[in-house]
Amino acid sequence: MIKIKINPSCAWGKDKEIERYIKAIYDRQEKYGTDISDEYVEIAEDVNTNGFTKVNNFIDPKRLEAVKLEFETIKEREELQYNDFYTEQVSHPLLTCDSVFDIAFDDKVIEVAKNYFNCMPAITNVQLRKSKATDILEHNIPGNGQTTLFHCDKDSPRFIKFFFYLDNVGVDNGPFTYTKGSQIQKFDGWDSKYRWAHREISSIYGEDRIVKCTGNVGDLIIGNTSGFHKGSKIEKGERTLLSVYYGVHPTEWRQTFGGKMKKEHYESLPAHKKALADFLVRSET
Repeated sequence: MIKIKINPSCAWGKDKEIERYIKAIYDRQEKYGTDISDEYVEIAEDVNTNGFTKVNNFIDPKRLEAVKLEFETIKEREELQYNDFYTEQVSHPLLTCDSVFDIAFDDKVIEVAKNYFNCMPAITNVQLRKSKATDILEHNIPGNGQTTLFHCDKDSPRFIKFFFYLDNVGVDNGPFTYTKGSQIQKFDGWDSKYRWAHREISSIYGEDRIVKCTGNVGDLIIGNTSGFHKGSKIEKGERTLLSVYYGVHPTEWRQTFGGKMKKEHYESLPAHKKALADFLVRSET
């Protein structure tokens, strides 16, 4: 198992939140055991050290094509939380969709997450969104488009998000962008505001530590988004992205559409996977 790295000065909520996190790890180890394959330990180590990583050809692209078709179906039903000039984001309970459920509970995905947390984690949220090219400067994009500015998420002192591109994404298509090591290394005043311009983060950390994670359908990008990250502004085309969040204690997302699943899906899970649904709301439909 990898050694967990948390810098107390970087954590939202500081000592109490870190104590809560560590207790959750021990509780889940005691409840679900520590039977963890070491096949993906290097991936977890990379995220632990740098805050992010990319794994080529991790998921069969056909499985992601099925998710993209699901997005178009949901869009036709007008089940969108956001629908503006820059972003379309699904409001439908995504884990009720077979194609999304299949990926969120995938065996390989789970093993990577287990290596990162040193225990069986749980799904805390799922999002599916499409973003489109715009000529507006990134700091002027309103609403949900503000994710094009650097920010740190505050779900937990330590958590991860699995990102699956549903389109091939180059440097002009809005790749996930991460400031290497910023989940551990922060600066005075880092939490004085939520959004930071590229030039500000570059001047503090250096441009060489800002990495644009381009990739193809089937690649996996993992990020501990308590570090400085953004979705770079899309200059050309569009980017459709499936995001699955994993953690060890409930978050604010559990009461949203991203935290719901079908009761029949839950009941169909093998016993060792039911732990992944600990924080999800189970519904009849």
